[in-house]
Amino acid sequence: MQSSAPRIAFVIETTLGNAVFLDNLKRAMGRRTDITPVWLPIDEHVNDLWEHLPMVRSRLSMRGGLRARVALNQASSREPVRAAVVHTQRLAHLSHDFMRRVPSVISTDATPSGLEEYLRYYGLRTQHAGWLGRAKNVLHRRTYAIAKGMLSFSQYTKRSLVEEYGVPDKSVHVVWPSVDTTLWRPAPEKKPRDGVVRLLFVGSDLGRKGGQLLLRWARETRRRNWRLDLVTSTPFEAPPGVRIHVGLQPNSPELIGLAQAADLFVLPTMADMSSWAIAEAKAAGLAVLSTPAGGVGELVRDGVDGRIVPAGDYTALAHMLDALLQRPATLEAMGREARRMAEAHMDLDTTCSRMLAFIRQVTGV
Repeated sequence: MQSSAPRIAFVIETTLGNAVFLDNLKRAMGRRTDITPVWLPIDEHVNDLWEHLPMVRSRLSMRGGLRARVALNQASSREPVRAAVVHTQRLAHLSHDFMRRVPSVISTDATPSGLEEYLRYYGLRTQHAGWLGRAKNVLHRRTYAIAKGMLSFSQYTKRSLVEEYGVPDKSVHVVWPSVDTTLWRPAPEKKPRDGVVRLLFVGSDLGRKGGQLLLRWARETRRRNWRLDLVTSTPFEAPPGVRIHVGLQPNSPELIGLAQAADLFVLPTMADMSSWAIAEAKAAGLAVLSTPAGGVGELVRDGVDGRIVPAGDYTALAHMLDALLQRPATLEAMGREARRMAEAHMDLDTTCSRMLAFIRQVTGV
């Protein structure tokens, strides 16, 4: 790194998909010399099954916000930082004074109103209405107003920031989940046509990510000549044709190998904001079957590089899977289109360059 390169602090949660974001950012920044990144990871590890609960999220917001505030102030006291990027807004609420001194950008994959889909899925009461909802809206508006700009992981979340929280349209830059396309790429050698269609699912919360629907299909389908690799966080007894993989790490050779061996990535998610797993699958040259939940539908062009079915519609999912199993040539063609889209819009280095250009523009670094 050149010592003259401006120091930019990156405060990032290390839970779940945020850990992938952090790992990918470090990978991309390691290839640059125009900035000096200061990494400030904030550990808020919690089981994904409980993360959505209001009480848990409130405690995490307070604890994470305090840790972020301390980390930012300590980092800037040792040697001044020129700008900061905070992911997500939950970590920024207690750092307004720092953000007023040091131009800062907030990145997020969801707003509070967007997270209502999570609450509804788990059968929990909405927090977006009443006095609590109004208070939350005021807090978020204040935090967003102090920030010099916003990075959004989807157009879906950008619309919420602009229309519901008053963030100027020009102050929001959309950056889709992106991956190292030199790492996530199709297999060097073409897979042999053995008549078996290989499916891949990646998701820690089987219920919310639609894994239970996929397992139901595996038990009920009359189609043959398929295999499903299911990557999740908890082991269980799988039906015939399904292999369970637990404990695979982000960007690991094992996970990449599963993608390269597959023909179709299936993520019938019930409630979501964005998906790193879809970006990885498309970079590996896989057709994708998913739903329009949150901003996920933006990542798949229905009929071009994948198919979209309604969230929670088991019949539609089962019919689409049965149909795609009979069309390996279609899956192969969609996979080629998926790779092209990943190279054009989900490449890590390209996305990082665009993101840094936005950050430097709005912060004046």
